[in-house]
Amino acid sequence: SIEGPLMQGMGIIGDLFGAGKMFLPQVIKSARVMKKAVAYLTPFMEEEKRAKAIELGEDPDQPKYNGVVLMATVKGDVHDIGKNIVGVVLGCNNYKVVDMGVMVPCDKILECAIKEKVDVIGLSGLITPSLDEMVYVAEQMKARGMKTPLMIGGATTS
Repeated sequence: SIEGPLMQGMGIIGDLFGAGKMFLPQVIKSARVMKKAVAYLTPFMEEEKRAKAIELGEDPDQPKYNGVVLMATVKGDVHDIGKNIVGVVLGCNNYKVVDMGVMVPCDKILECAIKEKVDVIGLSGLITPSLDEMVYVAEQMKARGMKTPLMIGGATTS
């Protein structure tokens, strides 16, 4: 598909970063370029999906996604580079991404997850207190009996 080479490029960047041969500023720049490229290519990718749906006898106005993923940077944190990279990769792999942005309180995250009937909740944060907020979200999910898988990421999570 159209976005294949972009995904391969981001894979190489991830490998270089993991090996210490590329540093965060270059990763950030690469992610920004990827985001702009995906924004440019989105109409073409949507047309490709519509044509495939028509070919399969499906309704092209009812897109079929591999799943729905809610993404949010937790309350107290404004860093979203990693979240944005993950969102682009998920979008390129036919996931519907509900991006709530940054500084998102727990209640808003959980309300949106229920309203949107998401398959996965993804939380992001760069600073140390963000990990505590992620734990709080997980505790609130458990208290509410939510069974939605929780994916966390960011510098403090590794």
